[in-house]
Amino acid sequence: MTSHTLHTGLVALGTFEYGSTVPPGQARQLLDTFCALGGQIIDTAPTYGPTSGGCQAEALIGRWLAASGASAAVVSKAGLDPARPERGILDPAALIASAHRSAETLGRPLTGLLWHRDDPAVPVGEIADAAHQLVTDGTTRYVGASNWTTSRLEAWIRYADRNQLARPRISQPLWSLARRAQPPAEPWLVEAGPDHLNLAASAGLTLMPYRTLAAGYLTDAHSGRHAAHHQATYATTDNTVRRERLRAAAVRLGVSVPGLALACLRASTRARVVPVIGPRTTGQLHEVLNGAGTVISPDLAAHLAGGQT
Repeated sequence: MTSHTLHTGLVALGTFEYGSTVPPGQARQLLDTFCALGGQIIDTAPTYGPTSGGCQAEALIGRWLAASGASAAVVSKAGLDPARPERGILDPAALIASAHRSAETLGRPLTGLLWHRDDPAVPVGEIADAAHQLVTDGTTRYVGASNWTTSRLEAWIRYADRNQLARPRISQPLWSLARRAQPPAEPWLVEAGPDHLNLAASAGLTLMPYRTLAAGYLTDAHSGRHAAHHQATYATTDNTVRRERLRAAAVRLGVSVPGLALACLRASTRARVVPVIGPRTTGQLHEVLNGAGTVISPDLAAHLAGGQT
């Protein structure tokens, strides 16, 4: 099972390092290859591609879109202050201005716009009203949230329905086959649990999870540039078991380990799942896509997700 052909929306290409540790030429090659393979969704943000001269990812993608003529859907974000990641900046005027800048930089309306962090002190109605305005004025087709708790997403949905506003359509939690050690190293990141998956399924949310390979833990063990993060976040007995089961199953099925890990997420919920991937080379991109569309049974997904017991 080695076909790398994608159907639209199977995965989203993450661009967190584009223009910084992934140089512009390499980033454009990844974008070209992704689209040539049928990929259609690009995940970015105005805070991606950080360098001493500013954040580069959105501008790089905008130039690539203009030069290539690609019709890819772009999902961006608003509301994050990298210096204060635990709370979003959810002033409605600032959110709206950020979204307009992103659309201008990209040279087209957004397909999706996510509030990049939450701040429970801000009434959900203010955030929902700003989101609705951006859908109404054509800045974005869909709205949603990144790293929002289940309860706050539920509150947004209730407010939107009550006031006939645009509903959130996308949720972007941290989610992979590996589970973070507790307490987590980055407590402000919201990890998808059963309640989040159930809400996504019942409310028709598309899940666009990030760190879908546990920052490489599922493929690289404790080596590589994320070794310290792996040790602090994923080095548990249960995750070791999960990783070994995943590798054995990938061999049996004739697919790659990362591809099967993504397929497992899709099989774990009734919601639509579009995992965000972050390959740094075209070789890694091909490897991730080898098996990402594999249809596996819920029983196999549960076995792979289970711990030592």
